[in-house]
Formats: sequence, structure tokens, C-alpha cells
Amino acid sequence: MSSPIRIGNFFSTFDTESVISQLTALRQGPIRKLEVQRKQYTAQKAALSGLSANFSALLLRAKALTEATSVSGKTSSVDGTGVAAAATPSSALGTFSVNVTQLATGTTAQGTALTAAVDQVSTLSSSNFNIPVSAGTFTIKTATGGTATIAVDPATQSLDDVVAAINATTVGITASVTNDTNGRANRISMTSTQGAISLGAGGDTSNFLQATNLVASPGTTTRTSTFDLARLNPGGKMATASFLGGPPAAGPQSFSINGVQINYDTAADSLNDVIGRINASTAGVTARYDGQTDTIKLTQTKTGSLTITLADNGGGDFLAKTGLLAAAQTMGTNAQYAVDGGATQYSDSNTVTVNGSTLTLSATTTTPAKVTVSQDTASAVTAVKNFVAEYNGLMDAINAATKNNGKDTSTSGSLVGDSSLAAVQSSLRSIISSAGSNLTGNFATLGQIGLSFGAVGSAVGSTTKLVLDEAKFKSALASDPASVQAVLSQQELTATLAPAGTGSLASMTGTYSGTKQGTYAISDDGLGTLTATFTPADGGPDVVTTGAITAGGTNSTLIPGMTLQAGPALQAGTHSIAVGASRQSVIKRIQGYLEVQAGVGGALAKRQETYDKRLADITKRQDQIQSAVDKEMEILRRKFTAMEQAQARAQTLTTAISNAMAKITASDN
Repeated sequence: MSSPIRIGNFFSTFDTESVISQLTALRQGPIRKLEVQRKQYTAQKAALSGLSANFSALLLRAKALTEATSVSGKTSSVDGTGVAAAATPSSALGTFSVNVTQLATGTTAQGTALTAAVDQVSTLSSSNFNIPVSAGTFTIKTATGGTATIAVDPATQSLDDVVAAINATTVGITASVTNDTNGRANRISMTSTQGAISLGAGGDTSNFLQATNLVASPGTTTRTSTFDLARLNPGGKMATASFLGGPPAAGPQSFSINGVQINYDTAADSLNDVIGRINASTAGVTARYDGQTDTIKLTQTKTGSLTITLADNGGGDFLAKTGLLAAAQTMGTNAQYAVDGGATQYSDSNTVTVNGSTLTLSATTTTPAKVTVSQDTASAVTAVKNFVAEYNGLMDAINAATKNNGKDTSTSGSLVGDSSLAAVQSSLRSIISSAGSNLTGNFATLGQIGLSFGAVGSAVGSTTKLVLDEAKFKSALASDPASVQAVLSQQELTATLAPAGTGSLASMTGTYSGTKQGTYAISDDGLGTLTATFTPADGGPDVVTTGAITAGGTNSTLIPGMTLQAGPALQAGTHSIAVGASRQSVIKRIQGYLEVQAGVGGALAKRQETYDKRLADITKRQDQIQSAVDKEMEILRRKFTAMEQAQARAQTLTTAISNAMAKITASDN
């Protein structure tokens, strides 16, 4: 009897996805290696970015020291009143006294009263009160005459009626309507024959005493309104305000003050609007509404005897209606002062200059004010200390970034082994330790003014730390501030025309007034147009300028401070002009070096760009590898699928053969 044929099923236990997953991980090995590089470059870029901040901070402090008055500034103090002093770099050191006998003032113009007075005979409700009078009662009292209650009905009573009612009492008070400061019958006065007058009580229901401004009036047996009964509301539209003689002319109008036009519209603008418009203009005056006198006052902002010119324009009459147009002007005065008891000096301003210092006179003096000008040593010391701190901070940051802890990479710096940073440290130290170039004055090095690296084992520090001998610096500053300033900030740049030019230029003269070293590349089209491209030495962006020149003519605009002379005939070609330092302080050299490192387009920026390119390249390579892996795995997946399908077909055939053999075996039996 024959046995059944059995065909082994190789793929029955084969895990396709597991195999593909393992192969994928294997093929991704280069991606993982690149990712390690990415982390390294990212850390290095971050460290470099942090150092850039340190470089920038030091550059800022260096620039501060190179300012023309960084250590030669002066400070002032005043013992006394009426005078404020501000020292300038040109102020003379020492002490002087100032006696102020008169301040400079501006010319003033004050208008007439704006508001119509109260109507004594009309009902209170229509009498033009600034505060509407309410109905009810109010109380008056005298020390020995007793108390009286006065009834008020604004709809039926006039001001004269209320005054008569007060006079009809038996408390001994006589009331009357009196004139205000502008001659208008616009206030109430009370006098008593029975002792002190008391006004108002808790049970009062009318505000008459408030509306007439009597409640807060001073006095005992005499009480008078503290303000006018009728006053203009400066915040209300002028068209509806109770102007004496009616409001200014309607419609868009204007007036001029010192030749400056001010526009207004009575229907849209209040008095405050117009006053604000005057003050915001360039007319050179300040305007204000005086509620006490009910007038507008103009004051010339420029002191001295200067007339305020006023004019209503077209159909406008604002200045006429407010009384300003015809107002008598009080002319401004000049300041009068004396220095050290000398002759009286005059000024049309309260700001004067004495011995190079700016004085502001604020009040007349009974005792001369004493002004002392001294060297601003404190600010100078602070400026140098700030530089020292930032320098040492940069060095510490570089040391931390490049620290090498051997096998302990976790504590080593991200930029370990970076030789360029070591070179920066060496260069900065060398510059600080060297002398300036061709400096004027008695100092050539920073060490001579107390700024140096300490000697090993010394009390001031180590050889790697920059230190300031403050006593030495102050001594140098006291003895020769100009030389101290020179060793910090002095710089003279010289522009030199290269002799090998092929264009139209024959020569160049003048004193270069640019601020940076670098090179001008000049292109000459031979037709009268010069194009100069300046490339700064600090790595900053190029600056392109153009200028014109004629045969035998000159150009003084192309190169700052320099005059270019053309030859007898124009010709196309090129020229080169080098700008270098003929005189340069130590700190100026440091500034220039730092600008090359940390300036726009400088070394640090370029290194950052390099890291960006490296990281972008890693991303690109990782994407390429992953794409290749994906394609390879897809091919394998298709092959495995084909094999599985073939296995399935073989399995079917095997089953069919086995069934056929079984039938044959059964028939044989």
C-alpha cells in the first residue's frame, strides 16, 4: 500500500512584517548616526549663539568707552535755590556763584469777561446762573439776631426778590448784588449788624447758597460770593454758550496767533477745544481759561519782550469776542543775573551758559547759589568696570563652552577643541596688553591707567582675569583726563587712493569723515558716472553709492570728507581706495575686532550659517536614506506577498494530490 505524499509548508510560520521591521531598523543605522551628528551640531550652534550674546555685550561696553565723553564727562551740583546746573564736557572745573535778580517772562495778553452777567429782575430759572437754582428753602443766621428761613421759587422769583426777602428778615443781615472783578453785577454780598453770619443748615432744600457761591465764602460779619454767579461752561459748544454779546460768528472760521492759523466752528467746538488747538499748534503761546476772572489768557512761550500778533481771519470774530484782539499786552522781561558778584547780565531766556555749564534759572535769589563742577569720576569708573565685567564674562563663557573633561563628555563643553575660540581669546588678550597706535597724550596702554591682567600670585587677580586698579585709574583721570580719554576712544581714519587705477581719477584730497575701516571699489563707466562699493572690514554689508564727475572736474560726495579729482579725459576703468586707521586707541581696536567677530555678517554669524547648512544637509541625507529604505522594504514586501501567494497555490495543489492518492488507495483496497 502506498503512503500519502506530504509536501512541507515552509511559509506557514514565516512572520513577514517582523522580518521587514528588523530589516528596516538595520537599514536605518546611518540615519541614527546622522541623528547623533544633528544633536552635536545643534548643541554647538546653541553654544555659539550664547557666546554671540556675550560678544555683543562686550562690544556694547567697548562702544560706550569709545564715546568722546566716556570718561571725560563733568558733573555739577548746586548749593542754594533758584538755579539748576547741567555740566557739559566743555564745562570748566571749579566753583562759581550765581545771583538771580529777575526771571525772563513771556508776554501776556488777557481778554475781557466772556459771560453775560446774571439778570437780576428775570426769574431765577432764566437768569443765566452758572448753577441752576432749585426750589425750596435755605437758612441764614447771625450770632445775636437769630435764624431766618428764606423760601425760593425759581419759576416766580428773581434774584432781586430773594435779596429783598433776606433784607426783610429781622436777623440783622443786609444783602445786595455787587460787581465782580470785571465790573458786572454778578455777585452777592451780605453784611451783619448782629455778629457773625452763618449760612445754611442741614434741613435746607434749596441750593441757592451753593448757586451763589456763598457757602464757602470767608469772613464773619461780611460774606461775599467767591465766584461769579454766571460763568461760561468751557466744555459746552460755543454756539449755545452764554457769551456776553453773543457767541462768535457761526460756521467754519479761523484766527491767527503769531502767524499760525487756528480753525474753529462754534457749532462743533467748545472753548476748551479751541484752547487745546492753540496749545497744540506752533503759534508759540499757551492759552488757558481763567474761571476766576472768566477770561482767556495767552502767554508767549518764548521769553523776552516779544509782541503776540493776533488777527481774526475772514468773517471770524473769536479774538474780538473774547477781548484778546484789543487787549493791552504785558510785555515779557529779560532775566537778570550776576556771576561771582560781577556786573548784571541779561538774557531773554531763563536758560544761560556760564563757564561751559548750562544753568536754568527758576527763581530770584536772596543768597547767591553756589555751583560746583567736577570730574564725573563715578560714571567713568562704572563704564570701565562694566567693560571689565563683560570681558571676563566672555572669557568664562568661552572656557565653559570649550571645556574638556576627557572621557566625561557629559560635562565637557559643546565646543570642546574649537581652536578658533582659543584664537579669539589670545587675540583679545594681545590687543588689551598692547599699546595704541600713534596716540596723542601721555598714555599709550590700558595698563598705564590701571586696566590690566593681574600677575600670577598677585593680590589683584590671575593672568587670565582682566582687573581694574581703581586707585590708579582715578589718579590718571584726575591728573590727565584728556590722555585717559585718548587711550580709550581716539581714532583717525585715513583714505588712500591706490595708484594703479584704470579709470578717470587722477588724485584724491581731504580728511576722511567715515566711521569704519574698509575698502572702496570704484567703477568708472567713462561717461561721468562713478559707482563706489564700500566693503567694511568688520564684515558688515556692502554700501553702494554713486556720483558724477566731469573731465578735469571734481566730486566731493562719493567718499565722505574726500574730494576726487578727474584727469583731463574720462575713461572707463576701476579704482580702489583703502580706509585704515592712522591713529587708534586700544579700545577702538577691540571694538573693531569684536565687530569682525560679532557684527552683521561677522565670523560668528557665518559660523551659525555653517551649522544651519550642516543641519539642513543632515535632514536631506536622512530623508534620502529613509526614502531608499522605504522603497527597499516595499520591494521585499511585494516579494514576500508573491511567495505567500505561491505557497498558497502549492498548498492547494498538495491537497488535491493528496485527495487523489487517497481515492486511488481506497479503490485498490
